Amino acid sequence: MALAARGSRNLDTGEEKIQDTAVVGELRRQARRVYIESILAATWLTVLFLIP
Repeated sequence: MALAARGSRNLDTGEEKIQDTAVVGELRRQARRVYIESILAATWLTVLFLIP
């Protein structure tokens, strides 16, 4: 996710910058969604286990 957020990729030859701006935008949207979903899941689980 960190590479996608930076607009890079690693295809076994090392990290390289993605040139296609449409692909970079899509990868950043996907990375943002994964980050948001993980924060929401962690928050929900924390609240669930803190309720007596």
